[in-house]
Amino acid sequence: MADEDPIELRNGRRNKEDAELDMTAMIDVTFLLLAFFVVVSKMDPQKTIDLPLASVTFNVPEKNCVVMVATADAETETFKVYKGSAMNEADLVSLDDPDLLEEEVGAYVEGEFSLHPTKEAVLIKGEGDVRTGLIEMIKRGVNLSELAKSRKIHVAVEEK
Repeated sequence: MADEDPIELRNGRRNKEDAELDMTAMIDVTFLLLAFFVVVSKMDPQKTIDLPLASVTFNVPEKNCVVMVATADAETETFKVYKGSAMNEADLVSLDDPDLLEEEVGAYVEGEFSLHPTKEAVLIKGEGDVRTGLIEMIKRGVNLSELAKSRKIHVAVEEK
């Protein structure tokens, strides 16, 4: 054993440059994965969800409100929005273009509040399987009216 070279022991200190890790590659991979999942994911705006029943309800008198009715036919998957509670075909709002729907709703609400300044709120009645996206479009249209901005918006749904 005397003929063997002595074993050299390394100093216990490590080089500080060896201890650092370059995070650039990990961040790049993270953003690539994020971009991939954003591009590949599909949101289905037509998908319906079951909403819980309202636990607190109160009656809103229609005579004090500007009324709009949104209906849906589950079998044909068609939606209709009516100005007023009568649901006449003459009062049907066009659903072809969401921007036009919002403008038409805003003009209707503005006109109703101009003619009847004592009305206190807007009442949106949902019948059938109306999608929440349609109600939101109607609410955006109501918000285009300057006279409606100081009033409440009530959404009524069919009670089961």
